[in-house]
Amino acid sequence: MVNLSLVDASILCCAVLAHLYYRYKAKASLPYPPGPKPLPLIGNLLDIPKVRFRGFEVFAEWSKVYSSDILYLGVLGKNIVVLNSVDVANELCGERSATYSTRPHLTMLSDLMNATRFMAVMPYGDPWRARRKMFQHYFPLNDPTRIAISRSEEFIRKHLLPSLLDTPKDFLSHIRNTAGGVTLSLAYGLRIRRYDDPWIKLAEMTLHTTTQAAVVGRYLVDIIPALKYMPEWMPGAGFLKTAKEGRRIVNSFFDDLYAAAVQEIADGVAQPSFVSLALEENDETEIPDLKEVIRETAGIFFAGGSETTVVAVWNFVLLMTLHPDIQEKARKEVDMVVGHDRLPRFSDKPSMPYLTAVLKEVFRWSPIVPAGMPHCTTVDDIYRGYFIPKGSIVINNAWAMLHDENVFPNPDRFDPDRYLTASGQLRHDILDPETTATFGFGRRACPGSQIALTTMFVAAASFLSSFKILKPLNAKGEEIDPLVHYSGQTMVDNPAPFDCRFVPRSKEAVALIQAEILSLDESL
Repeated sequence: MVNLSLVDASILCCAVLAHLYYRYKAKASLPYPPGPKPLPLIGNLLDIPKVRFRGFEVFAEWSKVYSSDILYLGVLGKNIVVLNSVDVANELCGERSATYSTRPHLTMLSDLMNATRFMAVMPYGDPWRARRKMFQHYFPLNDPTRIAISRSEEFIRKHLLPSLLDTPKDFLSHIRNTAGGVTLSLAYGLRIRRYDDPWIKLAEMTLHTTTQAAVVGRYLVDIIPALKYMPEWMPGAGFLKTAKEGRRIVNSFFDDLYAAAVQEIADGVAQPSFVSLALEENDETEIPDLKEVIRETAGIFFAGGSETTVVAVWNFVLLMTLHPDIQEKARKEVDMVVGHDRLPRFSDKPSMPYLTAVLKEVFRWSPIVPAGMPHCTTVDDIYRGYFIPKGSIVINNAWAMLHDENVFPNPDRFDPDRYLTASGQLRHDILDPETTATFGFGRRACPGSQIALTTMFVAAASFLSSFKILKPLNAKGEEIDPLVHYSGQTMVDNPAPFDCRFVPRSKEAVALIQAEILSLDESL
């Protein structure tokens, strides 16, 4: 009996070894996805587009060159896979999310800046699940809550519109301050100043620092992690100084904002917020690291909602400036639904299909995060006969997906009508940028997308109801098109500062805004 067991065990071991050998051999013989031909030793290091060259557009062009919507680059032992279609992104990051849901370990971002405190950067695992679960408990996915809607409407009516009336030339900073105010209020219950708020500045600095570091290929230390041990005085070690400052900013963002919120709760002056509700309703015996989970989950609001909202609203303003005919058509719809004796509300959205189509086209024409947040494979995978190694950095190229001429004919043209039927109703047979590609894929899709979409709609409808967005004037008083330029310096692709004119539509519109000013305190 013993001998038989030993024989069986030996046969089993041989079978397992044979299976593993042939599996490895089969994978080793499979090709990588198509891509540029690598050079010895350095691979495709020289092929990675520089940030300023908008790599997502280069990757999209490569799909035509190599006749493939999945591409591969190998760089000094690192594997990079680029997904250029919605179908392949859904199949891999959606249907195979167990394999594709973690984040690549970017040395600059994770080790040197400590940015894994952001849920968007955190590896897939129990700590990430705890924070995602807590966020979705208070702000369910695809369901804007009443508090999110009311805060968005309040900030736009009492903050953004009055500021535009006072200093319209500063519209870019007013939009940023309002979007930041909405998310900071929802997360921490903190009130902000109408101008130059220090919390907004801290959050803005944090997002700028981390989104720069999240661009794959920006820092050589992400390709050669051992560089992090360089002495700061050595030539080429300037990134270490950047990293040290980034770490200070990230820690200040999480710790100082949370401490201020807790102090206001203790003083009895706090507005209802995620932090106040989570501290009140959760038990530390059930969640041992409760305060740290709450502290880091609160950071999701600004990281996931504010910057996307800012860039989306900036893009809306720019495109309305460039397309006055589309602006006027959307304004007529707003007037028909809202009239002239009140400001728009989020509840008006179902009655505004044309404006809804305009906003979808804003997201499509200029994706906020065109190359997406990178994913990473946790095991080897085979797809369409291609070998995708464990640890591959996976880039979901949202720009390529939303500019696919097979899905969106004449993709460079700004055309809201592509989302509408002949009778002017929203189509349901076309890819929707608000739910696909713009906010990510699978389990790592942005959990705060509804906050951004809510604020975006209320801001856009309010602009159209209260102002005309006009082209800037030259020295002769003639209208000229604003300069359209996207810097591509961070993973969030915001337009460079541009000029336009916010002109009140009528005395009635001014009176509505001034009525809100009467109820406005020094801060919100």
